Amino acid sequence: MRAIVVKQPGDVSQLELTRIPEPVAGPGEVLIDVRYASCNWMDTEKRRGVYPDKSLTYPMIPGNEVCGTIRKCGEDVKGLTEGQRVGAILPSGGYAEKCVTYPDLIIPLPEAIPDTLGAAFPIVSLTAYHLLNSAYSLKEGETLLIHAIGGGVGLMTTQMAAQMGARVIGTVSSDRKGEQALAFGAERVVNRSKEDFVKAVLDFTNGRGVDLVIDSLGGETGYRSLDALRHYGRLVNIGEAEGWPVENLRDKLYERSTSFAGFETIHAMQDPAAWRKGVEYITAAFTEGKLDLPIAAVFPLEKCREMHEKMESRTVSGKLLLKM
Repeated sequence: MRAIVVKQPGDVSQLELTRIPEPVAGPGEVLIDVRYASCNWMDTEKRRGVYPDKSLTYPMIPGNEVCGTIRKCGEDVKGLTEGQRVGAILPSGGYAEKCVTYPDLIIPLPEAIPDTLGAAFPIVSLTAYHLLNSAYSLKEGETLLIHAIGGGVGLMTTQMAAQMGARVIGTVSSDRKGEQALAFGAERVVNRSKEDFVKAVLDFTNGRGVDLVIDSLGGETGYRSLDALRHYGRLVNIGEAEGWPVENLRDKLYERSTSFAGFETIHAMQDPAAWRKGVEYITAAFTEGKLDLPIAAVFPLEKCREMHEKMESRTVSGKLLLKM
């Protein structure tokens, strides 16, 4: 089968289209014929060798999110059938014509959800859901700040938070990336290259600060975000596109008794009931048209390098996909 392989960390030239043996579904595993694979920021970090996972080894096939049909169910797999159309989260291996994952990470797709959306929504939508319902319990009337609000997680979190009765302010790196977030319910979007986002947040909240910050940037932006929190507010970090915000973190937290937390979507599975509730909510919301996730561009497998270049340009609002 064809697959994109990263033999060693580096720039986009390390994304090599090659032929490799097809994977096999072992006991408790499912083999999927991939139609579309989604690109996430962590894919670029894994390619560059900066993703914070000590178990990651090379060569490797990027991609943690796909849509396709089930080719084979391994022993002990129940509730799924061969030929079934599904979206899925993977440990790795999505940039390939076939991949293997686990039954608990598979989402059967209703007819109302097209293949492109089926590949685009699992990680970003479940991340948004559990940010607001597991890592934090968002309440009506609260205010949150979402960095990189024009990305997939940002757009999903914006819609869900607005529908929960919260107020949303976001930041972007260019004006164009904020347009979709405003259409989805954000009340204010700050271009970080033109405005001091901390001042903008404090002005927006009449000096109080926000209840919650969703930070996918880290670095200086993540560190300064603690100044945008109210007393006892909470920052949840989901990425470090600008680096890890560790300098004087303890002293900063003690200034207003704020808290700093990390979040990994897959950890939500430790509560199976909450995970199922999230999957059911997301699937129903997309089916009923209550949520939307723009597809910014679709690339053929041969153009994977161009897809990563587009992602790293930070000009994308929505999701990028590979078509097999």
